Amino acid sequence: MENGKTGVVGAGLMGKDISGMLANAGYSVVLVDVDPDALDAAREFHETKLGDELREAGIAKKESPAENITYDTEMSALEGAGFVVEAVPEDIELKRNIVSSLEEVLADDAVIATNTSSLMAREIAEGAEHPERVVLFHFANPAIHRNIVEYSGDKASEEALETAREVGEAIEKEPFRLHSEHRANCLSRLSASIKCSATWELLEAEPAAIDIAANRVGFDRGPLEFIDLIGLDVHLDTVDNLSVEYGDRYAPPDEVRERMEKMVEEGRLGKKSGEGFFIWEGGEAVVPEPDEPHEVTPILAALVNEAHRLVADGVGDEETVNEILKRGGDSEMGPFDVEEMFGSDSLRETLEERHEETGASIYEPVF
Repeated sequence: MENGKTGVVGAGLMGKDISGMLANAGYSVVLVDVDPDALDAAREFHETKLGDELREAGIAKKESPAENITYDTEMSALEGAGFVVEAVPEDIELKRNIVSSLEEVLADDAVIATNTSSLMAREIAEGAEHPERVVLFHFANPAIHRNIVEYSGDKASEEALETAREVGEAIEKEPFRLHSEHRANCLSRLSASIKCSATWELLEAEPAAIDIAANRVGFDRGPLEFIDLIGLDVHLDTVDNLSVEYGDRYAPPDEVRERMEKMVEEGRLGKKSGEGFFIWEGGEAVVPEPDEPHEVTPILAALVNEAHRLVADGVGDEETVNEILKRGGDSEMGPFDVEEMFGSDSLRETLEERHEETGASIYEPVF
């Protein structure tokens, strides 16, 4: 990218990480947020913790990356940027408004990248003067520690997509181009299948029994801990976003949804409030050892099922889908490795049994 000035809109969990990685790659970065307190928190992170986070992730820390970042509450500060990432909450009207505001200050050839996890670049670009410059640029969570960025855009120009790839490589992430746009991209659909099936298993087991079982088969975090990590409120909003394209595929059972909504009302949002499905201490979930782990095969079967859907939808081939989960989930196994280990027939039988028992579409076999 010829223009070395970049920007990030949104100074939350993802925005502060993305801006830090851009700065470490040598780009000049403007981080914009309407909340001065969020900017102050991001600045403190960049000045005190960014270097350690980069080193822990195996990314070579450059000299004083925090010095490459400026902070502002006004979009006008992004004038002259050649590449801007929006990392605001998963509200389509908010994201469209961000694109509109950016177009007022950016040059016509500047690229607008969206870190959306449950929407699509082409729908975020609706109404834009230059929709061809809006691309998906989606990170795993935590962004610094996962060596992956997904990029795509059915309406995006090849020039915009190439810029996204170049920036991804510059910040030392492995870029994966998705070949068909669907809500939740690839990684987030795989993650949604795991989290959704886990909420159905809550009808039969306690959270710790489900998550400990998932940990024992190689999951870095259990699915319910991951819901806690992103926030129960955010998870439920994401489920609603996905329903526009997928109906009730990723929805929890009604009684579990009611339970989660009550938790949200009570302020038990997960990590950010200190309690969700689990108690959080020192930034880590306290997952008690259960009397007996729950059977994890239904969750694995749902994951493999979703991987086959992704291939059928043209999002990526088996190798790509497999590698995206391995990198995004920091796992030694992707969904097709799981299928090979457990056997297609066995997993399909599990899906058929759970689908008959629950009627949940997450378990409806497609392979």
